[in-house]
Parts: sequence; structure tokens; C-alpha cells
Amino acid sequence: MAYNKLEKLQDNLQAITIALSLEHDGRQATEEGRAALRKYSGFGGLKFILNPCDEPSDIEKWSRSDRPYFSLTQVLFATLRENAADEKEYQAYVRSLRNSVLTSFYTPKAVADTISRVLKKQGVVVKNYLEPSAGKGTFIESAKESFPGMKTTAFEKDLITGKVLKALYPNEDIHIDGFETISTAQQGKYDVVSSNIPFGDISVFDNGFATSGNAVKAASTKTIHNYFFLKALEQVREGGFVAFITSRGFMDSPSNDKIREELIRNARLVGAYRLPDGTFRDEAGTDV
Repeated sequence: MAYNKLEKLQDNLQAITIALSLEHDGRQATEEGRAALRKYSGFGGLKFILNPCDEPSDIEKWSRSDRPYFSLTQVLFATLRENAADEKEYQAYVRSLRNSVLTSFYTPKAVADTISRVLKKQGVVVKNYLEPSAGKGTFIESAKESFPGMKTTAFEKDLITGKVLKALYPNEDIHIDGFETISTAQQGKYDVVSSNIPFGDISVFDNGFATSGNAVKAASTKTIHNYFFLKALEQVREGGFVAFITSRGFMDSPSNDKIREELIRNARLVGAYRLPDGTFRDEAGTDV
């Protein structure tokens, strides 16, 4: 499949417009609206939105290959301004949009579906489900198809994506915040924690980990994917499952030895699988 930038931009604009409108009016999405919301894919492959577009003359600062997207990008920013309560909120939307260029690389649904189907086939009962980096909710959608009666808690730090997620799942416990803010009362509650987690040398502030007296936990806060694994392990009940997609570095890098050892001390490895290179290309517009 070819990554179609114009189609992605149009889909994202429509989804954002619907999500903000639903929030403003206090309504829930129709089935047609939900279908449009599901097409949201973030801006990971649409770097041109970082270019200036306030004035018509700004198009001269765009590359020729990006100029076909100039007008629609103007509409995107105008939509955010029209739906913002004030300048502060508008700037928060803009930051969210720009950050999305670097962080929004979503999961093909077939991958999330496979994880849910395998869990169901193995007889796992899922009543309480946690998605700590939910994006638009691909993992939630897949899990609900396999476990329709489950209760969902989800975290999504990106402001705009979080609003799309809330619009899609208005009856679930959705937090537009980082996973590190989860209440300690939730520990040991979940049957499954599953996600395509963020990765990289991104630090996380978690006072509980920093003051735990556990050197490995404290060190994990310096690398977000390591942190997510250890944090997720605290949230599952005895016999619960953590099913994550992450970078190859988590398994390959010698610097992660102590993290892997900590996981082995506190959990049993059920399986680890390497996905083919390019699995996420069509979702992100790049080979990630």
C-alpha cells in the first residue's frame, strides 16, 4: 500500500473537527462519525505541517513537493483556532500537533488483532484492560472485539489524539495524560496491559520509582520504553499479561541487561517475536 499524504491529512482534519465539535456540544459520535474518527492517524508522516502557513505568501517557503498540502494545512490550523477557547488553548493544540510529527506512528490493526486473538485462544479472561499509550485506540478496538465485556482504562498524553480517543470511547476511563500519572490504587488491578509503547531516550518523572529504593526502577525513568515495561508490570494482577510492541533495542542492547533481569525476576516470559522490517511503514509514511 502507498502512503497517501493528502488522504491522511484530510482524514486527520475530519477526525479532529468531529472530536472538537462533539466535545463542545456534549454529544456522542454517530456511527458515521466513529468511522471518520477511526481514520485519524496522527502526523508522523506529515512533516510539512511544521512549515509556516499563516499568510498566503508563506507557500513560497514550502518545497514544491509539499505545496499541494499548503491550503489544507491552513484549514487545519484555522480549525484549531476556531475551536480553541482562547489563545492559550490554541497554542496547546499547536504544540500537540507539532509534537505529533515526532511521536505519532500508529500500529496496523492486524498486529493488534493478532495479540488479542492469541490471548483469547489461550483462554485468557480479560475483565480489566489497560492501554498506557493508546493513540487513537487501535489496541482497545482489537481487544474489545475479542473481549467485548471488558472495562478499559487508557492513557494518551497527546492533547489532540486524546480528544479523538475520548470521542471514540466516551464510556471508557480515558486520561489525556502520561502513564506515569496512573494512581497507585490501580496496581494489581488489570488482567492485561497492552500497547505499542513509545521508545527512545525520553525521561519520565515518576516520584514513586525515583524514591522506591530500587536502582533499576529509578534508572528506567531515563528511557521511556524501559519505564513502561516496569510500570506496566506493577499494574497487572498475579497471572496477568503485559503484551507490548517496542523497538528491537529493548531486547538487543546490552545497556538494557538490568531491565531484562528485573523483568525476569518479577515475571515469566511467555514469548517474544520480531516483526518484519517495514511493518509500520504504511501507518507512518516511513520505515519505522
